[in-house]
Amino acid sequence: MSYFDFYPVPKVFYSFETGEAFRSCALCERDLFATHTRYIIEKAFRKKETIFEYAMCLDCVEREQQNLSINSRKLINHFFDEHVDIEQRRDQMAKKYGRRTQSWLNRCMISGRTISQCEEHQIYGFFIDKDIVFSGMPYMLSGQVIDEILKLLSDETLGALDDLSGKLFGVGQPQGFVLF
Repeated sequence: MSYFDFYPVPKVFYSFETGEAFRSCALCERDLFATHTRYIIEKAFRKKETIFEYAMCLDCVEREQQNLSINSRKLINHFFDEHVDIEQRRDQMAKKYGRRTQSWLNRCMISGRTISQCEEHQIYGFFIDKDIVFSGMPYMLSGQVIDEILKLLSDETLGALDDLSGKLFGVGQPQGFVLF
């Protein structure tokens, strides 16, 4: 399996509201299925209930990440560097699970907890038009790990996330909302 094999968007990344694949960026409304459009999907769950979900084109992701404080971005990067070797994980997951998305998402990539052991968890995926890309993503983070990350963030960054949450969901920051 090549790390950049294209595979149709798995149903786990479909919108809870529509039961279909996300078709537009939550911020700029860009057509996500347009050729070569790169985007991420983040979905948060409490047990099996969807708490929030969105798809965002990479241009908007990069613009929104610039609103996070430099120190918070450094701390987030350090946290991930300290806890997981993304390339090694990608190699191991590809070898062991191929393109079985649910297997990539079953365990928190930081704590190792399974979804069934998590009260809350979030999943992340990277996509190009109609396909998921198996690279550093997809992955799952437990609610406990999200809480650890949120404790690292500056007030400025928490304010930026709150503003983004307002744009995406019409409310302040949902519990555990983190832009990766």
